[in-house]
Amino acid sequence: MWTHENGEALHPDWISRRFTRLVELSGLPPVRLHDLRHLAATLSLLAGNDIKVVQEKLGHSSRQITSDTYTSVLPEMMRAEAESVMAVVPRDVPFEVRAALAIPESAWRGDITVFFAHGARQSGNTWAVGAQTQPGSDLLGVISLTGRGQDDAANAAVKWIRDHCTANDLELVRVENFNDRYPDEQRADFSLIRLTVARSEAPGLGGWSLPTGLPPAAARSTRRTSGGRRKAA
Repeated sequence: MWTHENGEALHPDWISRRFTRLVELSGLPPVRLHDLRHLAATLSLLAGNDIKVVQEKLGHSSRQITSDTYTSVLPEMMRAEAESVMAVVPRDVPFEVRAALAIPESAWRGDITVFFAHGARQSGNTWAVGAQTQPGSDLLGVISLTGRGQDDAANAAVKWIRDHCTANDLELVRVENFNDRYPDEQRADFSLIRLTVARSEAPGLGGWSLPTGLPPAAARSTRRTSGGRRKAA
């Protein structure tokens, strides 16, 4: 409930005239008082609030009315939704190998090694990604690429490691994306993934023959029922 400073009730016509005057003084494009209702609903949806909440706030009888009225005027929402979907789809991002990947024997624990691919934006859309066993350790290899952000850097790193594994009889068994570990203000400039690689020593086909040592098939005896039919015992 809003009133004048002295507690006197506000007349609807006074509110409309006052609002019109404030719009004129602001220098902004003309807008009606009722348009603030639409603006509030639009901003609420753009902020990610559930459409049911907005429906209740506006007093609409169904969420369909709210959806039909407001979601069609939000190209920002559709663009954000499309970009969020694309962010989780791996992309084949071209890259250039600056220093070939070499995993030293000291990095292996038996047949398993774990290391990181740390990417950093250099300038513009240019990224450099280096492989390291831990922060501050020697680089195992380096690639560079032109990408839109940390997801492109991570996808290029995965492709780089997978290509290396294929060429060296290794197996990339696990990829963990740590991009979300960075604070929001740093995510545009850094990328980090952890990779687990195994030595691939799959058994060959030599020496294999027909299965032996399997239990014999269960014998099935039969008996004749009183009706003359044969029934499994």
